[in-house]
Amino acid sequence: MRNIYIIIAKQIVEEAGRIIREARETNTFTFDFKSDETPISNIDQQVQDYMTKRLKDSFDIQVMGEENCDEIDESRPYWAIDPIDGTWAFITHENTSAINLSLIENGEVTVGVVYNPFTNEFFHTEKGARSYIGMLTLPLRPNPTVAVVNFKPEREHPIVGSLNSLFKEDKVKKLTSIGGSITYSMCMVAKGAFSNYIAYFTKPANAWDLSAACLIIKNSGGFVTDLEGKEIDPIHHQGYIIASANANARDDFLAMMKPLLKVYTQK
Repeated sequence: MRNIYIIIAKQIVEEAGRIIREARETNTFTFDFKSDETPISNIDQQVQDYMTKRLKDSFDIQVMGEENCDEIDESRPYWAIDPIDGTWAFITHENTSAINLSLIENGEVTVGVVYNPFTNEFFHTEKGARSYIGMLTLPLRPNPTVAVVNFKPEREHPIVGSLNSLFKEDKVKKLTSIGGSITYSMCMVAKGAFSNYIAYFTKPANAWDLSAACLIIKNSGGFVTDLEGKEIDPIHHQGYIIASANANARDDFLAMMKPLLKVYTQK
């Protein structure tokens, strides 16, 4: 049965989450910066090494991850790991980091897991199934309207002003930016906490970035699109992502944002 993947993945990510929590609770971690000026902690590598070993011991499947991983043959099935999505949030003692784990077969995401070790929220799904948080089916809050919007502020594309204008016009009922993990914010859309989430990728995403959360949103009845409303490539997307809880939330939000965002895309 395919759900053996979820059962074993849950065991692995929960233990990885314990490593992350203990490191931060005891403040026994160090960090540095990569060449692209994004932070990396010693726990990122420790967790990836742990998860890689456990996955290889459990399955005859390749494993790739964000931190110094081996090259893999993408024509064959592989696991993709982001050991700490939202490393800044981990370093600064926020509770919005997550572990991303996905199984990709023939260029398609077939298993997706996003786990927040600080809130103990375990989001998971598999191809052709529903999405869950723990044992509860997503979304928890059905049919959210364009009321609560979460965003990732970007220097390259300053969308904050546009979103604030919509908020002042009462077109958006609540506007927030929780920071940290992009995938955790996306899963909050699947959960029903947000109607929409918007972010921007200046470079092509990697397999470990969006793939798990995209499948979780899709199997909860939501959508992840670009600015034109087209479904994104969950493995290699570049540019805007708009995660929406349902078709109405997607259509209403795109209709509001599209003319505003075109101002920035033309600059």
